[in-house]
Amino acid sequence: MGLDKSDVGAVIHYSLPESLEEYVQEIGRAGRDGRLSYCHLFFDDTTYCKLRSLLHSEGIDEYTVSKFFCQVFTKNAHGKICSIIKEAASRDFDMKEEVMLTLLTQLELGEVQYLRLLPEQNVTCTLNFYKTAPVLLADKDLLVSAILKKSETRQGQYVFDIPTVANSTGITTFDLLTHLQNLKLKGEITYDVKDPAYCYSIDEVPKDFCSLSAQLTRWLSEIESYKVRKLDAMFNAAAFAVNDCEKMQGCNDAHHTPCLQRKIMDYFKEDGTHDILNKMCQSSPFLRADVKVFLQSNSHAKFTPRAIARIMHGIPSPAYPSTTWSKSHFWGRYTHIDFPVVMEAARTELMNFVGKEAT
Repeated sequence: MGLDKSDVGAVIHYSLPESLEEYVQEIGRAGRDGRLSYCHLFFDDTTYCKLRSLLHSEGIDEYTVSKFFCQVFTKNAHGKICSIIKEAASRDFDMKEEVMLTLLTQLELGEVQYLRLLPEQNVTCTLNFYKTAPVLLADKDLLVSAILKKSETRQGQYVFDIPTVANSTGITTFDLLTHLQNLKLKGEITYDVKDPAYCYSIDEVPKDFCSLSAQLTRWLSEIESYKVRKLDAMFNAAAFAVNDCEKMQGCNDAHHTPCLQRKIMDYFKEDGTHDILNKMCQSSPFLRADVKVFLQSNSHAKFTPRAIARIMHGIPSPAYPSTTWSKSHFWGRYTHIDFPVVMEAARTELMNFVGKEAT
């Protein structure tokens, strides 16, 4: 007896899930109504390599973390309001905004509470005076007086950092903005705010920046490696079913449910503790030569090994966006080579390049 098509559900997945956990969750959607369901997974090596590359998009180096912490704790002002403008810092440190927030959260919630995160807000204010002259208004308004002292004049406008003025007057940024709004309603001023920023107050300055940077870099690296291993396990299970399955114990043609079930059960039983092989190449005779040529043709730019590896893998970043760097013929050339291998080659050639420039 054949099955009526109305009694069969299906999930068609046109890409590769990033983990077997995700795969199990997604294919389970088709069977929730109790009907017989099939899952069709479409994937290829290129998709796997691209997904694996993107898992390295949030990685950062210890040197970068240390530089970021130096900026975070530049203003050693306990109890004062500090801020880091998201877009500018993301570009300067070549670090995604989400990663900066992760680091700040760890500084707040880690073993030692180094800071307290405050609500995010725009921190740059541009102000125009209308009814009363600035100096006259400052004589009767202490807040306006503080703004004049802490602001820069640009084409008749007063530009200032909101946390800086708030700290100088001993009030909160909320109270400052409320006061500005009241002056606006009276017709005294107009103002505009911009530059979204992470805001925080410092509780304690780390005694050892290097140790703290190394600790959090190692933690982030472990998370990155964990995600990569999960993708490798997913790809290995799917590739085994397609290429190596002997079509026994229930498998036939394109149907590999028993085979995948065994692979998934083994994965969860072993809890990811076993070695997981990956399909990425571990070497290329042209890699270091290409990195050398890339550095020579972009001698005006300052790269880190990770930045070079990202470009070679075709991964955009805040400091090296795809709109600019995808025009390079090196963009994405080595997505088939394991990312750490490319980064190590970049580190070696970068040291050679800097050494030659110094001499």
